[in-house]
Amino acid sequence: MALVALSLHVVAEPLQFSLRDIKLRSRTAARILWIAVLALTVVSLPASVIARPDTLDNYRAYPILLAVPVVVLLALSGIWYFSRNSDDRKAFACSCAYLTVMLVGAAIALYPRLLPSSSDASRDITIQKALFVPHTLHVGLIWWAFGMCLALMYFVIMYRMFKGKVSLDTGGYGH
Repeated sequence: MALVALSLHVVAEPLQFSLRDIKLRSRTAARILWIAVLALTVVSLPASVIARPDTLDNYRAYPILLAVPVVVLLALSGIWYFSRNSDDRKAFACSCAYLTVMLVGAAIALYPRLLPSSSDASRDITIQKALFVPHTLHVGLIWWAFGMCLALMYFVIMYRMFKGKVSLDTGGYGH
């Protein structure tokens, strides 16, 4: 599901910066991928409940959290609506919202587990077990900061290298 959702997101993103022919091809791909993402989203909830019956416990305990699946469906509807109306920025924003809210929904369903065990619930990695040794937080923070610096450098380099609109006549970016 993640592969199809991210593929839809990637197809929606270049629409803001590309020319007419590329936009038409991307919109066609986005329409096909949207159907796949919708189907996988609808199938994933029952599959998750079958695999882990306690998936909906936090949603039952706090009914306000049921807004998360509603926002997921609104974001999916927004992708479809704005893609049909050629409003690429809003379609991309809805794709960003969809990915974000799906991750939030998964985190809510798993809480307080960070990584559930497939064999025994006592082997789950929970927040309490992850905080057992303060040294792990220190090491994790250092690696997170290093990784964020690398991601930021990559982002800046790629956007500077490939800035501007794509032209099919000049053979790409003109480099």
